Amino acid sequence: MLWVIGINHKVDIDIRQKFSLTKTKLQEKLIDLKKLANEVIILNTCNRVEIYFFSEDYIDIEKIFTELGWDKKYMHLFYIHKDKDCIKHLFEVVCGFDSLIIGEEQIVAQVKEAKEISKLVGGKNPVLERLFEVALKCSKEFRTKSKLNEHPITIASVVGRVIKESNIKKVAIIGLGNIGFLFCNYFKNSDVDKVFLIGRKNEKIDQFVKLNPEKFGYYDKKEAILEAQCLICSTSAPHPVVHKDDIPEGKSLLIFDLAVPRDVDVEVYKLPNVKVIDIDQVHKMDTVNKEFRISKMQENYHIIDKYVDEFIDWLEFRQYKNLIMDMKKHAEQLCKMQVKKLKDFDNQEREKIEVLLLRIANLYIDRAVEVLREAHKEGSGEICSNLMRRIFLK
Repeated sequence: MLWVIGINHKVDIDIRQKFSLTKTKLQEKLIDLKKLANEVIILNTCNRVEIYFFSEDYIDIEKIFTELGWDKKYMHLFYIHKDKDCIKHLFEVVCGFDSLIIGEEQIVAQVKEAKEISKLVGGKNPVLERLFEVALKCSKEFRTKSKLNEHPITIASVVGRVIKESNIKKVAIIGLGNIGFLFCNYFKNSDVDKVFLIGRKNEKIDQFVKLNPEKFGYYDKKEAILEAQCLICSTSAPHPVVHKDDIPEGKSLLIFDLAVPRDVDVEVYKLPNVKVIDIDQVHKMDTVNKEFRISKMQENYHIIDKYVDEFIDWLEFRQYKNLIMDMKKHAEQLCKMQVKKLKDFDNQEREKIEVLLLRIANLYIDRAVEVLREAHKEGSGEICSNLMRRIFLK
């Protein structure tokens, strides 16, 4: 069974942040959840926490909450999609349908990262990895046909437009991970004069400092906030990193808190000259080309349907996996038996003959598999598979 349990931006950030996972915690929970299911991938972003499962049986949601240490009183806020609905949901997510900013492209990198982390920590996930690979393939075609790549939209471009309209020239960024990189990349060609970088130095961010040291530089948090007109927060900390004491008394400051859980302490929201905009409010600022994006995306929705059907065909065809493996194993045994009967050849010649026989056998098996695939699509897979067993295994 293929299914997903999740919570997304349709639930208020104050509740949603209770379920957000740091990278370390996410890796720990992947290992824990592997006790419940054969395959697990966790997609954890500022907009959503989704856990994808592939298992023989459906797992009770209470067991999952217990394993994750989540409060069960919020279970009713989570959605569950199974089989085809699960596949369709992931494809809609990676194509940008289910994002706060419709059509945004950052989700593509997040889906890739989720797949890689799961593979690194939790081991092999053959079905879920294939699902995520097909989803990414679908996204590439969908975004090209919908022309989303020609007018890319990101959280950086939405926030950047507000900054430009507000005539802000000095910006501080706290949190130099993927979101921080996104903003640096955006600001390098903008009319912002100074970007104060707050956080650990890293190679991805260093490139901006080296290319334009007058615009980009690493600074202490208090010094940066003192000089900046705008503060962008996007750390992965499990607690607030910007407090009331960090803001000079009477200072006017625009803050974008893009982190889940929140980076900005609630007391900062109460300061008279400080305006804080959280991740859930940013989507209301997404107005440029929005109708065009929605129209083009709806027009090309058939691409998602095509890839959903393609994956379902692949998933259903897996029922013949053991048959195909048995056929190849049996062919290898037959080849070895026949070679043993040859008397007038030395060992080296026998090895070459065995390789040749096995190659020929596999060619016929591959052709038989294609016939089986065609028969499966036509609804006669069982008859064909039984016939193949009689021919290749008896």
